[in-house]
Amino acid sequence: MDDIAGRKALLEASGLTKGRVLDIGMGDCGCMSFYLARRGFQVVGIDSSSKAVHEARETAARRKCSGLFSAKRANAEQLPFERCEFDAVIAYNSFHHMNGVGKAISEMFRVCKDKGLVIISDLHDNEPGSGELLQKIERLAAGRAKNVRTIRTKHNTVFMCRK
Repeated sequence: MDDIAGRKALLEASGLTKGRVLDIGMGDCGCMSFYLARRGFQVVGIDSSSKAVHEARETAARRKCSGLFSAKRANAEQLPFERCEFDAVIAYNSFHHMNGVGKAISEMFRVCKDKGLVIISDLHDNEPGSGELLQKIERLAAGRAKNVRTIRTKHNTVFMCRK
């Protein structure tokens, strides 16, 4: 599913217009990463899969996004970045692939700048456990941010947290 409308809604709701963004679990398509790079953001996309990172780099070269996008193999539970390094940290439809959701959320807040945004979006559907996952994300995000804004799109539930 290529959810352009969801990515557009997320960006509009966030108010982000520029900056350095970390895309957690970009996948082999790098959909969110490339969407942001085409809008002028400096994007670092990570994925735990070497294959996904390789394919995203090849796609970036074909789309001429190289100056605005870089890909790195990394685990969301142990991010290889300094504290307060990114203006925004986004996990777009990747948490349902992860085991350590709590640790990943903790790491997202660690690498996000003060007053930056942590944005987590994941699918809501009839898959077993999707409701439980979304409740867990909301609870963990609320424990780290003073204000968690929840937005429901056609396919996703989005949690926007101002650090």
